[in-house]
Amino acid sequence: MTARSTMTVPEAADVLGITGRASLNGIHARFRDLVKEWHPDVSQHPPDLSHKTFIRIKEAYDILVEYGMNYELSFRAEDIREGTDYDSREFWIAHFGDDPIWN
Repeated sequence: MTARSTMTVPEAADVLGITGRASLNGIHARFRDLVKEWHPDVSQHPPDLSHKTFIRIKEAYDILVEYGMNYELSFRAEDIREGTDYDSREFWIAHFGDDPIWN
């Protein structure tokens, strides 16, 4: 049996270097970047430091993923309108507006 972590969600985000908002995909991408640097099999850091840091990174990742997977989302239209600044028309214009093929 493993001991339960005492790391909080904000501490876990700090360990992964996540500030503000992040999607589960963003959390996973950040975790992968850190694993490439700190995994004991490939790390250029001292073995003891890389082992301890890797364990802390994995613990932080697990906490954030669990938080993200258990966070309740509202799919009511009024909550979606309130909770997002996403506008598909603005996105389209920003990405393809000047392109002669898509304009």
